[in-house]
Amino acid sequence: MDTLVEARGVEHMIGERRILTGLALTVAGGEVVGIAGPNGAGKSTLGRLLLGFVTPTAGMIAIGGTDPYTFRRMHGVGFLHEDGGRGWEQATPRALLTLHHDDLDAIDQDPVARTLGIGPYLDRRVATLSKGQWRACQLTMACRSPSRFLLLDEPEAGLDPGAQGRLHEVIAMRAAAGAAILTLSHHLESLAVVAARIHLLVQGRFRDHIDPRDLSSSALRLRYSQGVDAANADPTDRARAD
Repeated sequence: MDTLVEARGVEHMIGERRILTGLALTVAGGEVVGIAGPNGAGKSTLGRLLLGFVTPTAGMIAIGGTDPYTFRRMHGVGFLHEDGGRGWEQATPRALLTLHHDDLDAIDQDPVARTLGIGPYLDRRVATLSKGQWRACQLTMACRSPSRFLLLDEPEAGLDPGAQGRLHEVIAMRAAAGAAILTLSHHLESLAVVAARIHLLVQGRFRDHIDPRDLSSSALRLRYSQGVDAANADPTDRARAD
């Protein structure tokens, strides 16, 4: 499919501190791309740029042929935030999931909701849910979005192994329907299950580009460690990202 997300020469600074340097990225419709990296690598900053919450200091980002802010306002983005703060303690998942849909009962038959298994607690207050149950509800909200672009920040956080497997099914489902999906994660093995490519982001730069299909789990972890170690040993680049 055609490229939906494109970034070229992206630089970002906060004050005098360089956060991202020279990033180039493409994600086509129907493709799942992973961004892996340690804390402080710049993953969340890159996510904010792709959502149009902030603009890059230099370089170009286009989503669907327009800037990220305009795309988000016109078409929406299926976005899952890393922290996923509650803030909705008195609401039910059903009410939250149908904010933009008229049919309150349709969620029971929704394939994303059914795959993630949230039916038993659709009508419970958010305050009564476990972390994993609330995360599954948030994933449902993000992945039910009709947008062609999904941005999932640490989607596995709080999920048990069974729920992670169901998440992988949903990501594959949305990709098969033509969505461009970008996943930011610390979980290399999980990324390797769903992503066609993994970009290793360290100290604001892409240090490696990995095809996970060619590597065992141990080889994948070794490539990750080597990329992080090489970046940390580089005396010319000590910029740290948010």
